Amino acid sequence: MKHIKIFDTTLRDGQQCPGAGMSYSKNIEYAQLAAKINIDVLEAGFPSASTEDYKIVNHIAQMYAQQSHSPKVAALSQLREEQVLKTMQALSPLIPSKRAVLHVYLPVAPELMKASLGKYAEDEQQIIKDTQSMIEMAVNAGLEVEFSPEAYSQMGNNFDFTTELISTAIAAGATTINCPDTIGRACHLQGDDYFVNHMNQHAAIMKRRFPDRDITWSVHCHNDFGLALDNSMRAVFDGPATQVEGCFNGIGERAGNAALEQCIMYIKTFSSKKNPAMTRCQNRHISQISDFVDKHMLIRQPHWPISGDNAAKHSSGGHTNAILKNAEVYQPFPPSSVGQNISFVFGPLSGSNHAQSIIQKHGYVCEPQERQTITQYIKDYHKNRRKGLTDAEFMAAYFSYRKPIDVKKIVFENKSQQKHFAIAAKVFGEDERFDITCQDDATATTALHRYLRERFAQFHIQSYRSESKEPGRHAEAYATISIAVGDDFYQGKAHHHDIETAALMALIDAFNQHLIAEHYRLETAQEPALKVAMRD
Repeated sequence: MKHIKIFDTTLRDGQQCPGAGMSYSKNIEYAQLAAKINIDVLEAGFPSASTEDYKIVNHIAQMYAQQSHSPKVAALSQLREEQVLKTMQALSPLIPSKRAVLHVYLPVAPELMKASLGKYAEDEQQIIKDTQSMIEMAVNAGLEVEFSPEAYSQMGNNFDFTTELISTAIAAGATTINCPDTIGRACHLQGDDYFVNHMNQHAAIMKRRFPDRDITWSVHCHNDFGLALDNSMRAVFDGPATQVEGCFNGIGERAGNAALEQCIMYIKTFSSKKNPAMTRCQNRHISQISDFVDKHMLIRQPHWPISGDNAAKHSSGGHTNAILKNAEVYQPFPPSSVGQNISFVFGPLSGSNHAQSIIQKHGYVCEPQERQTITQYIKDYHKNRRKGLTDAEFMAAYFSYRKPIDVKKIVFENKSQQKHFAIAAKVFGEDERFDITCQDDATATTALHRYLRERFAQFHIQSYRSESKEPGRHAEAYATISIAVGDDFYQGKAHHHDIETAALMALIDAFNQHLIAEHYRLETAQEPALKVAMRD
């Protein structure tokens, strides 16, 4: 099997993405996750860029030095002596265990050389000499060296110069040659000029020149045309690459880098007898590290491949029905392999099987003959929620469907100087009228409480709150009432322009929840075939 090393530059190239910077402590925490997922090399930063970057790289190097198994740590440096020395110093804790990697780079694309190097770009012999001396200095100090001819995919007429530069780097002791598509515009349709073809040429040339050297050919692709994954994998399966560089969630400069979670799963899924390849990454931790990047670096799109929130989430009725029978029928790989679970979001296209599974998961009855009716009721109840429902919203609609006391009208009047009110309602489907008198100084809420206790069951009002959410005398009253029935607690809510009516409706809402639990709760909660995630 061709072992493909994973070079994680999330802490370096990823943090060059505007808005993706993390605090010092989060950089260290990320390094711990990177070790957990078992990447091969962590590029921890650019020590010469800032004092903070130096400290982060050095802290991670010290931390890994205390571990018997950890990724190698790479740090970026320009081909300048003062930068190389500072980078070597930052990585020094890992030199004894041979896990320190100096990553030096120099542009080879003609236009980039002029823009970045000025007159220095014209002195190719001096560039060759400096490359040799800087790499030899690091190798003699005990570091591994990765050399990157920057903008390799755009080298154009500089193929021969790039060849001599790579040859010089290897002769000086570099063990990894990284061939970047720096501006993300490489495409296999370029034919002979495609950078993977040049990688094959250079690999063959270096094999002839250094037959006894074991060189790692690496690929670092940007995603400006959405081709970073394709280019990276072509370098692996059609080229000489045995190392892939990128960032988790594909963050990085401009449109980002190759997404490492996509590269890892691509290699795992599409490796074959004809093209055998593997990584040592623990892909079951992909969701954890992806979620960390999403939370602390840059927001991940819900539909992001492999690890996005929607990657294993379904709402279509046809899909849900099939998945409940065969969990992986609508998944390209088992979501558990990257640390996710198949889940459902109930929406306008969801089916009755999905609805029934949610209801039963929460421990309530949904008989086969009523499943369609309940499903349509819930959709109508939330007809404007096109993006899907949380479990709490879904169950609120279910409780509304089930409500044993369905109030149609409340009328207040005075009889013999006593306050009286009547409630027209359906009670378990039958038309009824509650005629209630407020005795002495009792409020309407107290009177209804007494009526419900005598008619149905003993319970106590735990708390009552009423407020208006808008100014003015015509603002609606929002009432919240909590009740206790034995050891169970229920909270009812309602709003109405009349404060007493709002309170009565809130009390009935809370008591309805008790009646629903008493009459429609399953004796043993049934777990659905798959976990249904709560979507907040």
